[in-house]
Amino acid sequence: MVQYMHYNIKKESIMPKLKEFETHKHLLHFSPMDDLHQEFLDIYNSVNVSDNNSFKEKLTVLLAHSKKHFAQEEALMDEFKYSTQKEHKEEHNKVLTEMEYFLNLSVTPFGQKMLKAYYLEKIPSWFDLHLISMDSDLVHFLNSKITKERVS
Repeated sequence: MVQYMHYNIKKESIMPKLKEFETHKHLLHFSPMDDLHQEFLDIYNSVNVSDNNSFKEKLTVLLAHSKKHFAQEEALMDEFKYSTQKEHKEEHNKVLTEMEYFLNLSVTPFGQKMLKAYYLEKIPSWFDLHLISMDSDLVHFLNSKITKERVS
């Protein structure tokens, strides 16, 4: 068992990762966010793909992690008056709503299949796009603000 923040994650039998942390694509060079992104993928990859119940369990943990993760990012946006914070926060709300939707849907066998498809297909592509577009822009903004404050 490995602990991430306050989440206990069972390391399932050694299985290939579903989604690697690709340094050239995912490393933003802002350690508070990089650490949260690595934790997100660690939780994501801890799913046991041969157990349908594992998808619901891991998405529940991802939802809790994402709420905390997004709150930390949004606090930085507020503190430094990030100009496109409205759009970024809307994207966070959208993905949290999607996660909750698929968790609620998973009470039926069909809903479990939908949750599994969402987990395997949508989450990884959303993660890449969000980091490459929104989070990389936020980090660029934060680094420029922090650099200016240090110089002043």
